[in-house]
Amino acid sequence: MAQTRRHSDKDKHPSTFFRKVNILIRRLRRGEVGTFLLFVAIAFFFWTVQTARKESAKDFIVKFYVEDQPQDWVFTTHVPQELKVTISDTNSRLSNYQLNNRLDSLGVNFERYADVQGNFRISAAELQSLLMEGLESSTRVVAISPTLIDARFAQTEGRKFPVKVSGTYDVAPNHRMRPFIIEPDSIIINAPAAVLDTMKMVYAVSKGMQNMTDTLEEVLSLELPIGVKATPAKVKVMIPVAQFVEKTMGQVEVQVLNEPGNRHLIIFPYSVDLTCLVDFEHYRDITPEDFLVAVNYDSIQGQDRQGKLPITVRYIGPPEIVTNVQITPKTAEYVVEKR
Repeated sequence: MAQTRRHSDKDKHPSTFFRKVNILIRRLRRGEVGTFLLFVAIAFFFWTVQTARKESAKDFIVKFYVEDQPQDWVFTTHVPQELKVTISDTNSRLSNYQLNNRLDSLGVNFERYADVQGNFRISAAELQSLLMEGLESSTRVVAISPTLIDARFAQTEGRKFPVKVSGTYDVAPNHRMRPFIIEPDSIIINAPAAVLDTMKMVYAVSKGMQNMTDTLEEVLSLELPIGVKATPAKVKVMIPVAQFVEKTMGQVEVQVLNEPGNRHLIIFPYSVDLTCLVDFEHYRDITPEDFLVAVNYDSIQGQDRQGKLPITVRYIGPPEIVTNVQITPKTAEYVVEKR
């Protein structure tokens, strides 16, 4: 028994030793990995600092616009709406310009650059000076395109023209489109008289939309040639779209219109079946009282005492809810009796 116990103790010592060695190796490896990651972090930091300090060039698109332009003065030649500007500085400063939108737009005063001869000119040096007003002193403007602004303007008369939307719209099945709502529906156009004489309306340009299932609202720019100025330059357009269902109503009474006091018109049938297309949300609101179904005594030809009269139907309920109204039958037999 004693010998067996001694052998068991000897067997345990090697496994305990190897376990301790394994733990020591793991700790050493963890320390090496931590040291390696620390060196990577330090190297990345120095690389980032070095890159941020490095100087390079970057292109920016700058929106260009003219401020305080009198309404009756319009440009008759092209004025660019954007400038392509290349600037040089450290990468960190260029990134700062981009993140803070410091080169997003450039506005210039109309009177400052307009002369009495109708010229509007901004030189390349002046453009560079205007751009530098919003930049740091270390930044250099490498290139500007176009290199200068050189346009003509003239005083014009103004006329009001209606606005029409130019675009293709289509609705999904079982839907319909209402008339467009344009705000404002007419605008003042300033242009030379020769141009105004050729105009009948102004078009608001849209890409359109297909398979519409809901009302759409858009803010659209106007399609204007050079030398034409619109006030305002954009319009708001709402395109109402509604889902519709078919509604059928039976036994809708036929009324007699313009019956004289000494005559009585007997008609058959005295009621019709009526079907129509109704906006889904108003389906339960529509009743036979929203329709005028009638025959007109004045439609009787000559002294005829019997024959057939056309039955007419007219929707008299809330507007723009019901369409495609149909009745069956469309004529009624009649007999005229003296009272």
